[in-house]
Amino acid sequence: MGTVIVVAAIAVVGLTILGMISGAKESQSSLSGWLVNRRNMGAWLVWFLLGTEIYTAFTFQGLAGYAYAKGGPVFYNVALNDVAYSLGFMILPLIWILGKKFRYVTQADFVAGRYQSRALGMFVALTTAIIMIAYIDLNITGLGAIFHVISKSRLSVMWSDIIGFVVLATAVYVGGIRGNAWQSVIKDVFMIAALGALFIVFPYREFHGFGPMFLAFGHDLGPIMTLPGKTAHSGLLWLVTTVLMTGMGQWMWPQWFGVAYTARNPRSLKIQAVFMPLYQLVKVAVIIVGFGALLVLGTHQNGNDVVVILARRLFATPFFAFFVIAAIFAALVPAGPIIMTSASLIAKNVWAEYRPQSDERIYRVTKLLVFPLTFLALFLALATPSLLVAILLVAYDFIAQLFPAVVIGGLFWRGATKYGAFWGMMTGWVLDAFLLLSGHGTLWGINAGFIALVLNTLVFAIISAATQASIKPGEANHFSTLYEMHEDPVHSV
Repeated sequence: MGTVIVVAAIAVVGLTILGMISGAKESQSSLSGWLVNRRNMGAWLVWFLLGTEIYTAFTFQGLAGYAYAKGGPVFYNVALNDVAYSLGFMILPLIWILGKKFRYVTQADFVAGRYQSRALGMFVALTTAIIMIAYIDLNITGLGAIFHVISKSRLSVMWSDIIGFVVLATAVYVGGIRGNAWQSVIKDVFMIAALGALFIVFPYREFHGFGPMFLAFGHDLGPIMTLPGKTAHSGLLWLVTTVLMTGMGQWMWPQWFGVAYTARNPRSLKIQAVFMPLYQLVKVAVIIVGFGALLVLGTHQNGNDVVVILARRLFATPFFAFFVIAAIFAALVPAGPIIMTSASLIAKNVWAEYRPQSDERIYRVTKLLVFPLTFLALFLALATPSLLVAILLVAYDFIAQLFPAVVIGGLFWRGATKYGAFWGMMTGWVLDAFLLLSGHGTLWGINAGFIALVLNTLVFAIISAATQASIKPGEANHFSTLYEMHEDPVHSV
């Protein structure tokens, strides 16, 4: 295993240097260059950038672990992305238009500009940055699981997570969004090759082919592979409401919302939305491996570990080293935009609103925040260890509460107000927190986050209707821009 660790370390250093070199092609002394590459990415790079942010350690390890631990409910995750890509095809070009016109670089910029409220922008920036710590936690947990397995459990989970924190924070500190996009290309090639090899080798080595493997699934795992699987409450209603809630929530993650600003034009965003579902094949393969692990490994393993355990069992050391590198890249590369976005939200939309600063100063503070934010995620990983998918589901419950204010009010309803947006979000977050903390993640068979989102939307609509007299003249410019661009044949999306 020493050889594997050394080779993996060299690969991480090489990937970091690649990010620095490719990122240096754009100015890295400004927040605009660091975060959105001066809005100059084509469809190909945007596709890889979004692919690497969406298909992370969660996809590489978490999905197999969830299939292994929970069974049938894992299929929600394939459906959610298909809902999200349909929405992305429609809304991401509109976000690009407004970002280009008003020079937005963060989601909080968008909210503050739409509702003409710096206070609401600060509120959204701070709350979403806190929620995103859970996503950073997911990547630290994924890295920790890799180090725990390749050390053959000689490294404790705690020390594995600490090493994951050091590797992650150090790698993210350098480079920018363009550097991360080129790192994404390498990461996705490695991830697809590694998981593709596992998906092909696993059935033949353990079951003598795909046919015998699927027959074994039908004979031994039938009830587990259907709803509610190994759970008590994840039935059909849970599946539908979870898919709707997470599908609407996907573009509410600030790092994915912000990718819309990096594109060269709206068409680039539409092209990537059309081809992004190709990544779904990776998810299906990982889920099948997770079910197979139940028959091969029994039920006593940690779900987060099963993919790497199977790879160690099936592959010779050279290819296992390649597999480990791919798994590390899957946790490492996607964390870059997440941490950068969290740090920029706090530096630009919270700190700089209290004390106006130059762009250069904001940029420096953003980079300095990388380590403390990642450390908070490490604390969360150590304090509340959990399955990667469980971490993600809770985070989605909260981030989805932005949908009414950002999408409905931000793109389609001129009558939405800052008061409706604020009280809608607060209602959703308070209700969701109450249900989760009281042990009601599912209520009447419905995902708690979806219940909170429905009430959030009602409050948002009612209070907005009651406070429309507070709408400022500047808010009309937001929608006028969309109408003008739609009518312009040169710039039409």
